[in-house]
Amino acid sequence: MRFASPPPDPEASQRRLEMLAGTFEAVAENDGSRRSRSHPPVADALRSELTALCARAAALNAIVIDANSPVEWGAAQPQGAIPLPPRASNTSLTDAAAEGVEGIIAEPEPAVAVASRRALEAVRRLPELAALRKGKHVRHVERDGDAPLIVHSFAGIYLLVLVFGEPPDELRAERATLDALPRIERLVLALPPLDPSPHADVVAMRRPRRR
Repeated sequence: MRFASPPPDPEASQRRLEMLAGTFEAVAENDGSRRSRSHPPVADALRSELTALCARAAALNAIVIDANSPVEWGAAQPQGAIPLPPRASNTSLTDAAAEGVEGIIAEPEPAVAVASRRALEAVRRLPELAALRKGKHVRHVERDGDAPLIVHSFAGIYLLVLVFGEPPDELRAERATLDALPRIERLVLALPPLDPSPHADVVAMRRPRRR
């Protein structure tokens, strides 16, 4: 738009224009913040759901893993679901890192991380996982040992692993799991594709040829 003559006070007009534009920006920012609060990212919503499940089931951790790959899709306590990095080719470097550098002793690993890793290792060895390839549901309970756990499969290829520090109350954990599982399934299926972590040992498995 053009005017026949310049405005009488250009600076005042410029300030009013800037104030008007700032009002629109504030409205846009507030609207965006409201949308972000009402619709949190799927990964955050999944973690919140898993955390709530831990509280209801009296579990140390709740982890969702892929039965066919090393991918872990979510955890109430993420530090417990991260696998250890591979050992260095020079074992002396790895041993030195474990003992600390220049006399600094590494901090002990959190108990939830130790329990979670033991539970995941036990789950990966379960012979029942082969049943998933046949479309069957997997439910497994280990009350004793170093890694008490409860496992439920869902959506064909995913496993919900509840990690405990002591023998679980199965009835309480089962009730909490069955209530939360439909919401957890929807959130996991809504997650974007996730590549395995750089230090995960990913191997392409091919079916053997029939002879």
